[in-house]
Amino acid sequence: MLAGAMGKQMRAKLMGAIMAAGLCLATAGETAQPTAKGEDYPPSASRPARGGGGYLGEGVPDERVFLPAPPADNSIAGRADMSVFRATRVQKGSPRWAMAQDDALISGQSLLGDFSCAAGVTLTPAQAPLLSRLSNKVMADAFKVVGPAKDRYMRPRPFLRARGAVCVPAEELAHSGSYPSGHSTAGWLYALILTEIVPDRSSQILARGRAFGESRVVCGVHYVSDVEAGRTLASGLFAALQASPAYQTDLAAARAELTGLISAGAKPDSKSCAFQDAASRTTPW
Repeated sequence: MLAGAMGKQMRAKLMGAIMAAGLCLATAGETAQPTAKGEDYPPSASRPARGGGGYLGEGVPDERVFLPAPPADNSIAGRADMSVFRATRVQKGSPRWAMAQDDALISGQSLLGDFSCAAGVTLTPAQAPLLSRLSNKVMADAFKVVGPAKDRYMRPRPFLRARGAVCVPAEELAHSGSYPSGHSTAGWLYALILTEIVPDRSSQILARGRAFGESRVVCGVHYVSDVEAGRTLASGLFAALQASPAYQTDLAAARAELTGLISAGAKPDSKSCAFQDAASRTTPW
């Protein structure tokens, strides 16, 4: 009871700081820094109300209809989940581990930057304010489906069931549900949206979106089935967004914005992109 109350207090405090910054999450590496947080996306406390913010209002898809429950521990899928967790602990200290640590940071700037290489253009809130605004609004919609599912299932994190290194501080994550993965929902939803904006880079963008979710497994804070569930939620949200006139208007504006950036030749770092591209072409288990 006390641990749960403390977890809610920490989530509420974190959420206030994050929303002031513009999106939803900040995490850090395996060794906690003074301002680091290990909270998962999204926190279950202080999230936007179902009808508040975003594009969909009360029209967010009902995940209870299309999202299955997490696999039982003794099922084939459940055993496979634990097997992958154990097998991927050898990733600690590797370049792919470092990428997972970077992917654990979700903020207005980091999420755009994570997809710069895939999109073929440097993306920051300052350079792409219209895309940043669109991203913030769709993530507000994502809050409304991910959070209730996490609270309903409260699936224990893999590191609570077996020993193994994780790439972010685990203290606060221990009090939030593992299923579905909010990071995977955010990453896959953003990838799908970017394919509408830069369709000629869709293959690279989808590969990066897949790898973004896989980073949560490498990190040791999610099971494979959590990541798959996040993609399912993202697909449902993406489909619902297609019927929103406001989303379509903002999408067109973001497309024009990125067309200008691409024409201006704002290229991301080639060395970093080479590593991301290689990592995004392979599955780390």
